[in-house]
Amino acid sequence: MSISDGDWLARLEADATLSDDARSRLHAHQNAVGDVARLIARRLRLGRSLGEAIGRAAAYHDIGKLRIPSDILCKPGRLTAEEYSVIRAHSAIGYDLLASQAGRLAPLAARIALHHHEAMDGSGYPNGLRGRDIPLEARIVGVADVYDALREDRPYRDGMTHEKAMAIILEGDERTSRDKFCPLVKRVVERHDTEIAQHWRHYH
Repeated sequence: MSISDGDWLARLEADATLSDDARSRLHAHQNAVGDVARLIARRLRLGRSLGEAIGRAAAYHDIGKLRIPSDILCKPGRLTAEEYSVIRAHSAIGYDLLASQAGRLAPLAARIALHHHEAMDGSGYPNGLRGRDIPLEARIVGVADVYDALREDRPYRDGMTHEKAMAIILEGDERTSRDKFCPLVKRVVERHDTEIAQHWRHYH
């Protein structure tokens, strides 16, 4: 069965424990991340075909969260260590869901789902990969994912401005190391930040 099969995605979502609000926010997040990742890939001159594939696959990066209970995913306060562990499991869950699908896009989407929370300095998860051991498509989606996460409203905080989100990605802050993200991707993001903001606004 192809990953693009709407019936497959509909069945997966029907089995999910998410509330309507959580489901709606997850859809907006995944679509925004997919579009921004597509833009970054194209500006990296990876080719139109690969850029389009990365954008489509990136929209599934958080599919594992459909298996995370809403009371944890939408908790308005700070997560406990146990709850955070449950959240972190979405990467491996997403990989398992996507790797089991047929179609040319499935392996790319599965790699992105598994590795988009890895960090260049080895501080990410689930495998603590470093540098070029992280697939380029996951490095691209990792930046797009953080940009959207910083900018969108969350149950526990208001979204940030474009300028603040960009500053964190490019320079880091007290919670985010400046060495977390791929330098190659950061250069492209800095050069095309206005275009990224315009694409993001289509979904929020």
